[in-house]
Amino acid sequence: MIPMPPALAYWTADQVAECLPYEQHLPADYEGGWQALYARLWSFLSAAQSPTPLGGDGSHGTVETPGERLSLANDDKAVHWWERLTHTEQYAIHAALQQEA
Repeated sequence: MIPMPPALAYWTADQVAECLPYEQHLPADYEGGWQALYARLWSFLSAAQSPTPLGGDGSHGTVETPGERLSLANDDKAVHWWERLTHTEQYAIHAALQQEA
C-alpha cells in the first residue's frame, strides 16, 4: 500500500475522479481501463453516509462555512476510502496528484 499523500486528505472521491489525470498513470492492462477507476471513485461518493455538504446559504442542506465543507468526518473524503484502493489505483492517483502539484 502507498501512504495517502497528506494533500489528498480533503479531496472528495468525485473531485479525484473529475480533476486528476490518473488515467495516464494506469497500466495498459488495468481491467476496465480508466473508466473502471472513475466508476469506483464515484461509488465511494454514492456510498457515503455523511457526504460533504454543498456550499450555499445554509438552506436545503447546504453550508455557509468552509469548516463544514472541510471536515474530515465527511466520509466521501480520501481519508475514508484511500485504503480500499488497490496498489495500482493508489499509484495512479498519487502520481497524478504529484503531476498537478
